[in-house]
Order: sequence, then C-alpha cells, then structure tokens
Amino acid sequence: MEKSLHSNIWKYTLFLVVNKRIFVAILGAYYLTIPNVTPEGIGIILLAGSLGGFIFEIPSGYIADKIGHKTALVMSRVFMLFSTIFFLMANNIILLIFGGVLMSVAQSFLSGTGKAFMHETLRGLKREKDYVRIMGKISSIGFAVPIIFMVLIPFLVSISFKIPFLIALIFDVIGILVAVSFVTPSVTQKETEELKLTTFKQVIHEGIRLHFFGFALFSGIISGVLFGVGGFRAPYQLFLAIPVIWYGVFFGIGRMFASLMLAYSGKIRERISLFSFYKFQIFLYTLLILILGFISTWWIVVAVFIVINSFQWGLSGVSNGYLIDIIKASKFKATLLSIQSQIKQLVAAIASFGIGFTIERLSYQYGFLYLGIIFFAILFPLYVYLNNRYAKIDAALAGGR
Repeated sequence: MEKSLHSNIWKYTLFLVVNKRIFVAILGAYYLTIPNVTPEGIGIILLAGSLGGFIFEIPSGYIADKIGHKTALVMSRVFMLFSTIFFLMANNIILLIFGGVLMSVAQSFLSGTGKAFMHETLRGLKREKDYVRIMGKISSIGFAVPIIFMVLIPFLVSISFKIPFLIALIFDVIGILVAVSFVTPSVTQKETEELKLTTFKQVIHEGIRLHFFGFALFSGIISGVLFGVGGFRAPYQLFLAIPVIWYGVFFGIGRMFASLMLAYSGKIRERISLFSFYKFQIFLYTLLILILGFISTWWIVVAVFIVINSFQWGLSGVSNGYLIDIIKASKFKATLLSIQSQIKQLVAAIASFGIGFTIERLSYQYGFLYLGIIFFAILFPLYVYLNNRYAKIDAALAGGR
C-alpha cells in the first residue's frame, strides 16, 4: 500500500505539469483578436471567470471533503477540458466568458483539494513534516517543464492563435488519466463518519477556532490582486507595441525564477517568520504595481511583470505551507483552503474589472496606479491587526519548524 501511495508524488507532479495553461502568456492578446473585445471587455471576461470561481470555490472544497479528494480532482480536469474547448471554439466574447468561467471552476476544484490530497498522502507515508519541502519541489517541476512550451507558444501563434489551445487540449486529456490513476490515502473509520455527519456551519466554527480566516483574507487579497494585474500583462505589452513573439520568452523567464524559488520553499520557510513574510509581500508588490503606474518604458514594464510573476508563484509554496500549518489538525483542509481561494476569486473579480474600467476611460498607468494605492491601503492595516492579535500563532509556527 505504501509503495502505491508513494506513486501519488510523481503522479501529482505530472498532474501539475499538464495543469499549467501554456497559452496564458498570450491569452490577453488572444482576447483582443476576437471581434468587439476591448480592454474593458477583458475586464468583464476576468470578472465573470473570477465570480464563477468565487461561487464554486467553497462548494467545491466542501464537496471534495465529502465525496473524496480524488473524485474532486477528476472533476477538476473534466471542467478544464471543456474550458479549453470553449477557448478553442471562441468567435465572440460569450464563448470567452464560458471558457474563463469553466477554467475558474476547474481551478476551484483543485485549489484546496490538491493541497489537502497531498497532505493526506504524506501523512499516510508518515512524511507530514516534509510537506513544504516536497510540495515545493513538486511545484518547482510543475512550473519548470511547461516553460519549454510557453516559450514556443508565441512562435506557433504566427501560424494560428488556435494551436496553443489544441496542445492544451492534449494536456487536459492526460490530466484526466492521471487523476483517475491517483491512489486514495486511507483514513480511519471515525474520520470518515465525522466527515459525513459534519455540516458546513461546523466547518466555519472550526476555522474560527483555528484563527484561520484572518490569514486566509490576507493571502486571498494578495493572490487576487496579482491575478488582476497578470490578466492585463499581455494587453499592456501589446499596447506598448512589444512583438507577441516575445511574450512566451518573458513569461518563461518569470516562471523559471519561480521554479527555482519553489525548489527552495522548505529552506525559505525555515528562515522567515510568518509576519516577516507578510510584510515583505506588502512592500514588494506595492512597489512593483506602483512602478507600472508611474513608468511606461517598455523594458521596465517587462522587467516588473517578470518579477511579479516570479515572486507571485515562487513564494506560493511558502504561503500555502503556512496556511496548512495553521489548519493541519483539521479534517476539512480542502474546505478551509477553498475559503482562501474564494476570497482570491472575489478580489480578482473586483481588481480585474476595476483595472479594465479605468484603462478604458483613462489609461493603463492609471489603472495600475489606483490599484497599487488601494492594495497598500487595505493590506497594511490588516497586517498590523494580524500581527498585534496573533503574534502567538507566529511564535508557535516558528517553534514547529
């Protein structure tokens, strides 16, 4: 049993590789090739997708805890397959919206569930303490391998914008097969009965007892805002007359650095406290977003997007590790982690529409400038509140390293 359970590690690595949307570097530019799609239209597409993820995020985590994490991961791949089909067929904004919504729903069935599934796998292997280190390496490979395809995608676009989606379609089929082959970690009969009898209200009470929601809010806001910024990366580069052929190269450089950081997630986690990590993120991302608001020199814009891409995903393993540590005693990890992802989706919806709305009426720079100011105005007071109220949690997490 242990040998077959151990196979989940390499299978989940492959699962993350094929999960990466290799067309993401040119997706915003692809939107603009569809008739009647403008920057504000991109904001609407991102808004719809994020709202779809927001609506399904909590139910998906709750369903995953009820029906099993493996089943939920299979469902995630099926939704992603249909998302790719809609993008491939798109000839109007409605089909793009359907594609965006289904992609968000697919990610909602993966977000908390994948982390919880691997945590249970490592617990079954008695390697629970190695979660951050192992997941960091898995995520590193999951980011590194698709870089090859992401760099090649813009070259394929010169033939047709549809080719990247055809390749993604093949990846989605592989993803379904991998999900079906996962080995389900065993749980005790008592845990199974408790999962079946527990109501969602009880799960919320458990999150409150564990002081989880403040940290989920902080992490969700950061992730949501960065998603909104990333959604306008390709359109802004197109506006600055940067050739599309370079988008995959720039995106690939960011993912390469992210992969390197993910590989060392365990060491980063050992050397930085929770609130030092939060403070670093606030000032780093505020600075980068404001640079986009003040400077429009093309190479500086490209460099800023690369740095954002690198740290956004490169530090995700550390961020997820902290959240897992806070709720590691809970049997409802997928549901609780889905709450953080739901916050992310709501913030992403607001940020995406706000940026698109501002760009359409003012400019790209004003869109990023206002976002940077609001980002800091919300996050810094929240950081001060969490730091003052939950210093003991930070100390406990540091002691558990």
